[in-house]
Amino acid sequence: MKTSTNDHNARTSNRTQITIEQLKQGTKFSIENFVLNNEGLFLNKKDKETGEKAIFKVCEPLFILQTVQNLDTKDVHLDLCYKFKGKFVQIPIGMGQLIPNELLKLMAKGVDIPHEQVKVVATYLREQQKKSPHKVIYHQVGWHKEESNLVFRHHELIALDSNLKANNDHENGSYYLKPTGDLEKWKKMIQDEVLGQASLETILAVGFSSALVGYLSHYFDDVDTMIFHLAGKTTQGKTTAGLLAVSVFGLPSSKKKGLMKNWNGTKNAILNMLGGNLGIPIVLDELSMTESKSLTDSIYVLASGQEKARLTDTIQLRKQGRWSLTIISTGELSIFEKTNQNAGLTIRTFEHANVQWTKSAQNADRIRGVIQHNYGHAGETFARFLVDAGLETIEQTWLKWQQRCEESFQDSVFRTRISKKYAIVLAAADFANQAMDLSLDTEAILQFLVEQEEGMNSKRETGKNAWDLFIAHIIEHQSNFKIEGVQFHPHIFWGKIFPKEGYMEVAFLKHVLIKQLKELQFDNPKAVLTDWKDDGLLLTESDRPTKRTKLFNEEEQQQRQQALGKNPPRKVEDTTYNLKVPNEMLKDLLRQDFPGHRPHSK
Repeated sequence: MKTSTNDHNARTSNRTQITIEQLKQGTKFSIENFVLNNEGLFLNKKDKETGEKAIFKVCEPLFILQTVQNLDTKDVHLDLCYKFKGKFVQIPIGMGQLIPNELLKLMAKGVDIPHEQVKVVATYLREQQKKSPHKVIYHQVGWHKEESNLVFRHHELIALDSNLKANNDHENGSYYLKPTGDLEKWKKMIQDEVLGQASLETILAVGFSSALVGYLSHYFDDVDTMIFHLAGKTTQGKTTAGLLAVSVFGLPSSKKKGLMKNWNGTKNAILNMLGGNLGIPIVLDELSMTESKSLTDSIYVLASGQEKARLTDTIQLRKQGRWSLTIISTGELSIFEKTNQNAGLTIRTFEHANVQWTKSAQNADRIRGVIQHNYGHAGETFARFLVDAGLETIEQTWLKWQQRCEESFQDSVFRTRISKKYAIVLAAADFANQAMDLSLDTEAILQFLVEQEEGMNSKRETGKNAWDLFIAHIIEHQSNFKIEGVQFHPHIFWGKIFPKEGYMEVAFLKHVLIKQLKELQFDNPKAVLTDWKDDGLLLTESDRPTKRTKLFNEEEQQQRQQALGKNPPRKVEDTTYNLKVPNEMLKDLLRQDFPGHRPHSK
């Protein structure tokens, strides 16, 4: 098909940003020797028969809407627009598809590419894509280096250099961060529904803290992902509190790439979602949905901010995902019920149990009513403030609040480490006030954290926790013990109890005690035994933690062999761990034949 060049009029445009709307309105675009309009792609060339210049139709309309490059992978794709059955369709294609053989394959998508014109179409698209708009996107969010400087990736790059342009790929990435609604409406809700409630002000500061965690992790090895677990009944507003915290930076929802995720995903799925997140908070909702029997390993990995090294199918070291942010977990149960009893976990996970986060159902409804339509603006404003104020102020403010925390928290071996973490939350509240005049009460937040820490300290006393649990364990399994002076032969033998003046000496076979501690989820029994020895709860010989104790008489060697699981040694004593248990702690022993036992009056 050919048409005279006289058919072209003044509506032809040399603009390279081609849009479907403009084509529909009749605009014509010139690209080298090609002309594109709503009727098709045309080529200017001489007619071989007449020698006159004419325009030949090549195919139906098609063009590259934009070129797109991913900052993280460096991959480039092209958004191809074409007309099929009278309607425009858009698909992504790779740069490698702009060669004749690959272009022909696009006919399966309805692209009109005549076989005899495929080289002409390939030439046109290669030239046209060079002049089409270019877009840079990213999947990884938070603080990342760009041209040797840290920039904050929110829904778009936030940097001092205004020439740096890129956007979050919320369609293919993990998070929807595009600000929606109005910042002033969100701030008005904070003023009306949050201020004056120390718990809600704290969790809001926890949301802001994620950006500081991501930044500080670039420079301090001891700054890792912070995990806050909100435990308690469904009526306490845990989920609302979590949604409020993440509404600072993005969509507070479990749908449409929102910042609320669920514990019911596999461990690898959760870690893959976190990869590259250096500053955007998330909520992991409803702990009870997890299928994992133990979360000990998961918490260590989440807090460490890096996947374990793995090999690919070709035995190459797989690139490890990295993250550093604030995670808010929710659930009716304590997160420590699904972990072992190591104190290290309580430094990585801050549990706030049975806190009334919202003061009423109406309070929660009003908060949700606002944040579901107004979100993301505060985080953008917060990050912009940090960049404009100078990133060095982050460390300065953090150090200031570390000192305040050290002065406020009770003395313990963990105080310095805990102060560093909570200081990030307080610094975040401080910066939020400066950036948006939110009027968060930092003193009330500090006091709330101090009160919460008093409860957490007891969880960190591994030796004491192990002791209390173990005494209850002895009482529960008292039938597994012989008792000095009592004719009784346990079917399952753990040890022997020797009544002393003011206390009981409970002698455990060495391997039995270690096994029982591990069954109670104390993965490091030696650390527990060291604590017990330091507290005078372990009766030992010289510098050893064990003793040699005679548990069996000569006629009981068969039972001894069965208890040891091997032939007994020639010596009559066995290696034991001997606990010094005050009488009052074993007052609940149920066996009536226990020496000195007196039934409790009902």
